[in-house]
Amino acid sequence: MRRLIHIPAAPALSLPLLAGLLLGACAATDSGPVAGFDGSWTISKRGIGAQQPGQLTRSAVQEATAHCAASGKRFRQLDLKESPPGTLSSHAESELKFACE
Repeated sequence: MRRLIHIPAAPALSLPLLAGLLLGACAATDSGPVAGFDGSWTISKRGIGAQQPGQLTRSAVQEATAHCAASGKRFRQLDLKESPPGTLSSHAESELKFACE
């Protein structure tokens, strides 16, 4: 005597939900200015697709300059770390540490 086991089918994902999930996975990330303990600030950016670190750094410098200008101060770069897309990460990354003086 054989017994048949019924396995329910997995629910189908709707096209808008699937598109949203795919776009969310590819979205660029940006930390915005984050205050450090020593009075410095850091902006971290992660690109999408073929975006290069230089593009991310330019954007971070513009954001940092605007952040400092909003408080009547000038931007000064303290440190910069850039990572191109490659084997360890498929996305370019840029981390800018700065001070407002």
